[in-house]
Order: sequence, then structure tokens, then C-alpha cells
Amino acid sequence: MKKIKIKDRFANKTLTFLTLTTLLTVSCSLIGGFSRNTAAGLIEKDKRYTVISKMPIDIGGRIANAGAGIAQKSADETLEQAIPRAKEDFMHRQPKLLVAEQLGFIKLYFENGELGKRPMGAPRFDDDLKHWFFDARAEITDTGRQLWKDLNLPVDEEYLPLAVRGTPSVTGMKDENESMKSADFTYTWEANKLGKAFDSNSSEYKKLPQDLQEALKKNQYNLFGGGGNNMMDFRTARKGRAFFQKFDDGWRMSNLAFF
Repeated sequence: MKKIKIKDRFANKTLTFLTLTTLLTVSCSLIGGFSRNTAAGLIEKDKRYTVISKMPIDIGGRIANAGAGIAQKSADETLEQAIPRAKEDFMHRQPKLLVAEQLGFIKLYFENGELGKRPMGAPRFDDDLKHWFFDARAEITDTGRQLWKDLNLPVDEEYLPLAVRGTPSVTGMKDENESMKSADFTYTWEANKLGKAFDSNSSEYKKLPQDLQEALKKNQYNLFGGGGNNMMDFRTARKGRAFFQKFDDGWRMSNLAFF
């Protein structure tokens, strides 16, 4: 009879234990044949999940009327002298557009400057001075269009993409009833070069002129929609919950919520 060495017997037992452990782990990751990987795949493909973060570049009448003008500095001020002052003032109202221009994704125009009566609410420096009014507009550049092309999406001339959701990680699953399951998951936003410029911790942000950085700090806004502390934050892992309904041909997403 062939003798089995103790270390060989130990190795066999170890292999058996590892095999059982692997099978147990796999079985625990399945709920009725529905795995975390399956859930994550369905979440990632859902149109509600693939909605991108984007910012509008259409200045429009509301923004133009609010910030595309400037009080006359002196009675002999020329249009050429007024434009850079108007643009600087505009920066404090709409810094995100100045960031997009600074990085070459849009071009801002202040055109048809005319002098007129000081509008209601405008600062009163000298009643004898008038107010410069401009037709302000923004146009996307080829560099801005490339942001859309990098995502393999049609170019939207009125918006610039900022970020997309990364691959979701399912952290837990639950049987809601016989034909419905839910899955909790986490994800992070993956920003492009423009999106990173709004993150005060990024190198893109730190390369911006100091006055533009300060304007961004004073005019924070929610890049991602919804409530919570979502302003200019690409590092925080965000949470969501998905619900799945069982049909005769398999499982489908029924609802998706972000927290």
C-alpha cells in the first residue's frame, strides 16, 4: 500500500477546503441565480445611469441682461475699453463660461456695444454716465466639439459634457418579493478636462487664473443635479439603489434612484 505523506494529505484537505469556500462564495453572491455582476451590468447599461453631466453654453437673454453690461467708467470711454471691463464683470456672474473659454472649449463674444440709460438696480456712480449694453453670445469651438466625439456622442452645440458615471459597484442585494430584487451600489463621476477644472483639488483648477478660481469659489453650483453636497466633487463615492423585475425572458431594471 502506498503511503501518503502528511503534507500531501494536508495539501489535499486544503484544496478541498478552498474549493468548498469558492463554491460557497459564489452561491452567496447569487440570489436566485441573479448575481451582483448581473445587477451591475444592467445598471450600467440603463439610460438613466448613462445620463452625462453637462453645462449649458447658451448665454440667452436672461444671463445677457443680467451680466453682459457694465457702467460707463468715464464720459470718454471707448467701446474697446469697455469690453474687457464688461467681460471681467461677467466673470463674477458666470465663471463657468469663462473657464470653458479659458480652456478653449467655447468662444465668448461681446458685440454691438451701445450706450444707454442706466438700468434699474445697476450701481450708481455718476448720474451723468451711461451704461454699456452688449449682445453677448458663446459658440462651441472644435476643441469643445471633441469632448462630445470622445464620448462617441453627437455634438450638442448648446452644451459641453463634464463627466460620466463610472462602473457601478454593487454592495448588497435583497429579495423584495418572489419576482423583484433590489441592489445597493456605489459609483463615482469620471470627469473630462473641463469637468476637472471645477474641482478645486485638481491640477486643471490650480492652473486657472487666481481671480477666476476665486470667482468659482463664490459661485459654486451643482454639477450633477439633485440635492446634497455634490458641487465640484468627483472623488466622493456616491450611492444608488436599483430595482429589478423578473419577466418570462429574464430580469429587467424597473427603477433606479440616486442618493
